[in-house]
Amino acid sequence: MQVSSPTARGPRGSRLGPLVTTLRFALVAALVLGLVGGLGPSAQAESLKDARDKVRKALVQAKKDVSSNKEAVSSADDRLRASESALDKAKSELVYAQQRLAKARAQDASVAADLQVAQDAFDESAAAVLKAQENVDAQRALVGAAVRTAYQRHTDLVGLGLVLGSETAQQLSQRVQWANTIFDSSTAQLDRLTELQSGLEAARARSADAEATLTAKKDASAAHLAEVQQLTRDIADRKAALKTLVATNAKLKAKAQDELEQSKAQYQALEKQEARIAEKLRRSQYNIVNKGGFIKPVNAPAGSPFGMRFHPILHYWRMHWGTDFGAACGAPIRAMAKGKVVQAGWTSYGFGNFTLISYGKMYGAHLVSGYAHQSKIIVKAGQTVKQGQIVGYVGTTGLSTGCHLHLQIYRDGVRVNPMRYL
Repeated sequence: MQVSSPTARGPRGSRLGPLVTTLRFALVAALVLGLVGGLGPSAQAESLKDARDKVRKALVQAKKDVSSNKEAVSSADDRLRASESALDKAKSELVYAQQRLAKARAQDASVAADLQVAQDAFDESAAAVLKAQENVDAQRALVGAAVRTAYQRHTDLVGLGLVLGSETAQQLSQRVQWANTIFDSSTAQLDRLTELQSGLEAARARSADAEATLTAKKDASAAHLAEVQQLTRDIADRKAALKTLVATNAKLKAKAQDELEQSKAQYQALEKQEARIAEKLRRSQYNIVNKGGFIKPVNAPAGSPFGMRFHPILHYWRMHWGTDFGAACGAPIRAMAKGKVVQAGWTSYGFGNFTLISYGKMYGAHLVSGYAHQSKIIVKAGQTVKQGQIVGYVGTTGLSTGCHLHLQIYRDGVRVNPMRYL
């Protein structure tokens, strides 16, 4: 039967597509993580970046999946609550209907008892009608005979016969009295006939009334009982349908909840994977050797480039002879390759704490790197350093607007763009 309550709807199948895509990205990232160990430092960094980008893209989709699944759980919960409420209402209505049905059956039993009494009264009335009819028929025959006899005897010779047939005055008196009695009896019989006829009509009327009352009570009781029985059946059917709906909605909510938990777990797994990649990438920054044989001195992106720029402090255009890296204050600065510290200390030309490291001849030229604005220098002039060794920490000393590393590269004593070697 149709149930006018919230219908069950399954979780949207379209969420499977994004989930599959997310899993594919995660798988690719995992494979990349497994393969990068066999690559060279530069290729390794690029692979890690690719893996990071894929995981981030997967994270965006996973976040959407979590949000979508939360909505699905909320919607499923609303439908479940609505169907449970409708079921509770149907249960109450069914109890009330069953109470009405019990009353209707009791009333029907009472009516049945009353009907038996009415049936007995009807039977008595029918018997009375039959008896009255018999009495009327008998009385009608008796009156008819008396009338015929009186008619036959009612002549002028009657009186003469009474006189001539009497031998004494006493006999005459008796015969006259008998004649009067015959006529009086006929009149009484006629009156009795009329009375019986009236009784017969009254008995028939009572019988008809009893029959009409009996029929009306039967019809009313049967109609009421049938109505309550149908109502009870309808409510019972609705209760059964709602019970099925509640069970279906409960399963759908459980399924939606399970999908939500899966998407949350997937999102958390991707977050951990992103963190692992970021850590690998961070650690690899100091081992990434480019075509010039250098590693990046700090783990930070390049900012202000080599070339002409409007100076942020002096407020005029001038040459910027290096590349700035936006590392945080206190971030470690590492030697770009194996070399020897040429200078380490404070300078008076805006570089603040400044270190020069000579790497000797590389690719046909003598290369030197300079690190400016350091907060602290931990090497000394004349000291030999290894590639990746910490030589100082990022700061904002000298002519600087904030913590960063100003990197310069000298090729045979001429300052060149550092990014040519990074």
